[in-house]
Amino acid sequence: MRSRPTPGGRIFAVFAAAGLLLGCAAAAPPVLPGPGLPHYLEQPSPYRLVEVLSGESDRERQRILMTALDAADIPYAVEPFGTGESRGENLIAELGDGKAVMVVVAHYDRVPQSPGANDNAACVAAALHAYRLLAAEGRIKNTTVRFLFSDDEEIGLLGSKAHVAANDVSSIEGVVSLELCGIGDAIGIWDVHGPAEGSLIVDLLSKAAARENVYHGIHGEVPRFASDHVSFAREGLPAVGLTVLPREDEQTLRDYVANPNGLRWLFRGNRPTIFQTYHTPGDSAATIDPAALEMTARIVARAVRLFDRAIAARAPIS
Repeated sequence: MRSRPTPGGRIFAVFAAAGLLLGCAAAAPPVLPGPGLPHYLEQPSPYRLVEVLSGESDRERQRILMTALDAADIPYAVEPFGTGESRGENLIAELGDGKAVMVVVAHYDRVPQSPGANDNAACVAAALHAYRLLAAEGRIKNTTVRFLFSDDEEIGLLGSKAHVAANDVSSIEGVVSLELCGIGDAIGIWDVHGPAEGSLIVDLLSKAAARENVYHGIHGEVPRFASDHVSFAREGLPAVGLTVLPREDEQTLRDYVANPNGLRWLFRGNRPTIFQTYHTPGDSAATIDPAALEMTARIVARAVRLFDRAIAARAPIS
């Protein structure tokens, strides 16, 4: 997840500088790599994939993901892109061959100071597991579901921007970007405004969560945080983010997202659980709940199945 800078962010810069001058800020521990790819390959699971992705460089994370896709016999395409800011490669795996397209996005890059477990290895692992669940059922007939594992989200949504620029997006009827999906027992569907309001993708994500007996909250525009769905929303497409959180954190999360620069949040322990380790060395695999990964995968897979049925019927699903 990419945070959008705001003028209030300067407050935190002042406090951080003061702490350094007073010698109160301890040096951040180095970001250590995960247990290695064989750990995942000997017993593939979403949690083990998070373990081996955590702490690795973006290029190594890409290599691990490609190996995981190969190990699961999932065909994929490499989509290179290059700009003055960066050069990267998206990975794309699709199911079905219908004209209507649903896009599931999970970025695999991380910020340098963080192992990147919840942001965003958890979502990569959940998306890959959702693909495997759907492929095992073989029931996607009316839709193409595109799993976009994007690069360089953390430095300006560059991978998703490049994907939108390089492809015809006119057949896309819904987009969900997965962010911070490894901690909690509820989901938040966010940035629901503009083309996303009243959209099929929001309706079906909500229905999927309800049918999985998972609490879900719907959140409107989120101006201070962004993810890859924004690249699609800017093209007038219904596109939203999906995040997992502890149910009891919902109101705290709403308050934090509305004003993340408030003095209330100066101490990380006061922040919503998923933001206590966000973009820090503490975002490690040890904080991830395997059940949250499984839950996310089931909800995504169910939403895809509902989407496929809705496209076939072109009628509301009760």
